[in-house]
Amino acid sequence: MSQAVVVDFAAKEPSPPAALGRMRLVSRCLEIMFLVLAVGFALAGAAVIFDFIVPYAPDLIAACPSGGLLAIGPHVWPAHCVGVGAMPTVQRLAHAPPGLLLAAPMVLLFWNLRRLFGLYAEGVVFAPDNARRLKHVGAALIVLGIAPVLNHAFLASLHLAIDRTWIQGSNIQELILGAVVWVIAQVMQLGRELEEERSQFV
Repeated sequence: MSQAVVVDFAAKEPSPPAALGRMRLVSRCLEIMFLVLAVGFALAGAAVIFDFIVPYAPDLIAACPSGGLLAIGPHVWPAHCVGVGAMPTVQRLAHAPPGLLLAAPMVLLFWNLRRLFGLYAEGVVFAPDNARRLKHVGAALIVLGIAPVLNHAFLASLHLAIDRTWIQGSNIQELILGAVVWVIAQVMQLGRELEEERSQFV
């Protein structure tokens, strides 16, 4: 008595490599972390702007010759620092745009990192949106690097500058890192375009 042999010719889907699964898991965790940071900096930036533009707001911020100070709860500012509540109205309002120029790039930086690692978590690695998000990350770092210079120039032109530290080593690092990230994103985008052009001739 013969037995029938059944052969399944259906191609089995290859299982994803373990490294890909780990990469997606880590990327999902980083996506959540950057989301929390983006929301946190957005709330902190809103509180800073609120403190500058609203009279009788809590005196949470002080400007000092060596930089700004932030305090929560009862506090006494150092003698060489000027709290927001002690600033004249014009000086307090003049500090609002510089505060926004510092806060907005931080929010955009973390938000685009969140979107970038969200793509990695979905397994999207070399799509055009990856390069676009990386470009935005580089641009945000560049703005963060030059923001103190612009802020100091703006306040000094109004004779309202208190913070004399117009640039630090970290700002130079942000400028260089931002430029490197932006160029890498540009190279990624160009490489993908060249690959697409080459595939059209095959």
